[in-house]
Amino acid sequence: MSRPKLYLFAIGGTGSRVLRSLTMLLASGIKTNTEKIIPMIIDTDINNGDVEKCRNIIKNYNDIHNAIYNGVREEENQGEFFRTKIMPPKELNISGTDYGTLKDMVGYNSLDAKGYDKTRALFDLLYSNDNKNMPLEKGFLGNPNVGSVVLKNVVESAVFKEFTQDFSQNDRIFIISSIFGGTGAAGFPLLMNVFRDEMSTLNNGNYINNAIIGGVSVLPYFQVDVDKFNEGESAINSSTFITKTKAALAYYNRNLKQLVNAMYYVGDTRQSNYENFDGGIEQKNPSNFIELTAATSILDFLDYDSNANTKEDLQVESKFFEFGITTDTGVVDLNHIKRDDLKEHLLHFHYYNVYVSDYMKDALTNEKLAWCNELKLSNNYHRQNFFKALEKFTTVHYYRWLIENALDKHDRRFLPFDNSIIINEDDILKDVSDTLPVKTFVDDKKLFTLITGIPAKNNSNFFKKDYIKYDEEFSKIAQKIVALQYGNTERMVHTLLNRGVRNIIADRYVL
Repeated sequence: MSRPKLYLFAIGGTGSRVLRSLTMLLASGIKTNTEKIIPMIIDTDINNGDVEKCRNIIKNYNDIHNAIYNGVREEENQGEFFRTKIMPPKELNISGTDYGTLKDMVGYNSLDAKGYDKTRALFDLLYSNDNKNMPLEKGFLGNPNVGSVVLKNVVESAVFKEFTQDFSQNDRIFIISSIFGGTGAAGFPLLMNVFRDEMSTLNNGNYINNAIIGGVSVLPYFQVDVDKFNEGESAINSSTFITKTKAALAYYNRNLKQLVNAMYYVGDTRQSNYENFDGGIEQKNPSNFIELTAATSILDFLDYDSNANTKEDLQVESKFFEFGITTDTGVVDLNHIKRDDLKEHLLHFHYYNVYVSDYMKDALTNEKLAWCNELKLSNNYHRQNFFKALEKFTTVHYYRWLIENALDKHDRRFLPFDNSIIINEDDILKDVSDTLPVKTFVDDKKLFTLITGIPAKNNSNFFKKDYIKYDEEFSKIAQKIVALQYGNTERMVHTLLNRGVRNIIADRYVL
């Protein structure tokens, strides 16, 4: 049987941000036990800035993946950059502007006239006036009781029905949600109950009902400016996050633990401090280490009881996991990551990105460079779409992701690499469009100190200076790459970059 597809439901702003970090991990080439990942984004705030950033990075990833691996057999080039197939996200977004307020959505003002006076009375008991009159265009603003009513429309949407039509017997489902907000806290239990409904009339309902389902529940890891709430400028009050989390966990324990097969929990007592936006395009929270840890739970789930095709095949019906680090430190680097494959892929990927941003264009315009001549690259290859896509991913997405993870607004910063090579960080942080390329400067000496706390082996002595020479290494292996007869220039170039960087890391680091 072929490897399973993973239907990945990313709910709310946290879901999109975790998906963004997952895309970065997949770009590093980490192996995944899946045929392809199919993201399903759920957010009533259709203008959410976090969703837009997620769309853009996946599009750029796909431009690169398709150029390299289109038509390549699934078992080939495993472990190389951009190898896992990610489908363009399907957006199960119910626009809040279509409904107005919660009162408008349920037809509150006409309930008495239709003979539903008892329903109206129950509605008044369950929802405050603020709930009933809250505009839905920017999500549920931390009110899962409101979200649970609106999100039922998701399972009735055309995109959701399309997902059920394509679902196969051994496919898996994973749900990303925060537990302390509105959209995620409402969406997770809703989806679980739909998927486990034995009386379901969904297409392939039996396959879905018997599928192996996992989820990551993100506990509070940031707080927002409470003054805006106190002054009536925002409906979000982060001082209630812990109370909401306790209530939701109690509900999950009573009603959901028997439905989910692998449940992951991540959160942090060291919290980040964000501006308080109700939603919309201004909601662009920076990447956070907790979102990266949530993304690793998806990788773990793909390997979870990997020989099982359905929930009936599992050795244990349900398992629960928590993420932890051995040292409570305010700055996390690669030394704190215990998963060796993840550490190695992040290190390889960083050296690759440094080459793309600081060396590759010069190499492609050097008519005497051996590896370019062996691969018979045209003299304008640096102007072609493939190199532009590589350069964009590195300078617009990758370095920006590193900057965001290391911001001082995080009480736990992720700083695996030396960010001092970035020379326009202030401009990047002011760039609201998220399209400004990062500029870097790397000299020969910096190549030995790119990794925080792990220097590269340097064989310099009094008589001779040592250098890390990318192009020399690439030229050594160029003939072997040509001999593979890929028939695809982009695949040859990228295989050369992968293997050349791997050789450099093997020579310079002991991990």
